[in-house]
Amino acid sequence: MNKNTIVIASILKPVDDTRMYEKIGRSLAKTNKYDVHIIGFWIKKIPEAEHITFHPTFNFSRLSFNRLMAPFKCYQLLRKIKPQALIINTHELLIIGAIFSLFNRTKFIYDVRENYYRNILYTASFPKLVRPVLAHWVRLKEYASQLFVDHYFLAEQSYEQEFSFTRKKSTVLENKYQPIDNFVKSDRRDPLGSKLLFSGTLAESTGVFHAIDLAISLHKIDPNISLDIIGYSPIQSITDRINSLTKQHQFITLLGGNKLVAHSEVIAKIQQANFGIIFYPSNKSTINSTPTKLYEYLANQLPIIIQNNPKWQAICEAHSAGIAIDFSDYQAGDLLHQMKTTTYYPDEQNDQFLWISEEVKLLQYMES
Repeated sequence: MNKNTIVIASILKPVDDTRMYEKIGRSLAKTNKYDVHIIGFWIKKIPEAEHITFHPTFNFSRLSFNRLMAPFKCYQLLRKIKPQALIINTHELLIIGAIFSLFNRTKFIYDVRENYYRNILYTASFPKLVRPVLAHWVRLKEYASQLFVDHYFLAEQSYEQEFSFTRKKSTVLENKYQPIDNFVKSDRRDPLGSKLLFSGTLAESTGVFHAIDLAISLHKIDPNISLDIIGYSPIQSITDRINSLTKQHQFITLLGGNKLVAHSEVIAKIQQANFGIIFYPSNKSTINSTPTKLYEYLANQLPIIIQNNPKWQAICEAHSAGIAIDFSDYQAGDLLHQMKTTTYYPDEQNDQFLWISEEVKLLQYMES
């Protein structure tokens, strides 16, 4: 049986990235119809997976000459692999993806994981003076490359409204939870437990410092309260600031920081925690976003302390999944009482938060 070769490529994401490998890569590989190659950032421990070949090609600092050269390095690798389909999930590969697909009759798919234009323009990832230039350069590439892109995968439902360049040729593949191989449905959590969790990207825009402030407020009332922070920050000053706070407050621990963390470690922390914290400060970069960790917490039946966000609240309320608060105006004592007296997830777990629903759409498109 002749199999089609598919490349999934990113520059900054590790080759075992959740979306590239655990979701899209494994979903394609298990059909036994495709040989999947994943190009991405270097990691120490490469997974073993049937019908998937890993290319840990990139290893550089965030702002460096090697990062500028990474697309050309990827292009050379594509010439060796000669895929029938190319899936990229970073704007930095749009130009080489368009060129390669044009001259090699390769199906070209852009997996849009973020609104990069807004992320660059409205967050502190880059120096303030260069943000407008970089943001408009990214948007220019996205519009110009639409002539060459055969299809778009959208990680957020809201992207259908936010992007005009994806119209009429897109499929929404939300970042729902893909269980690990030995996934066991979580038992009911102990509402009297005191372990809080903040997971995911560590940045001002994802609310990590608000989570720390919340933990400090609750700890003053209940000394058993602790906070685990697990995730990665591309900005060293963010990691330094968190480390400084963990030294001042021994009940706060950090795993990751300026080092990538395996997704299996994140899931382990979710299953050990009593409450997860989700808060995005008001910012145009995340105004319509649904955090991946919301699906992870829901699927693992982790009670959530969540901000007053109508979209997220509606999901949580439908499953009695947590408590919504105003992070700028709450009483720690009242919140602590509510945490310990509320009944969470009274119904049996269902599969609506799992990747399987998105996998069906992915495979249908690839078959077509």
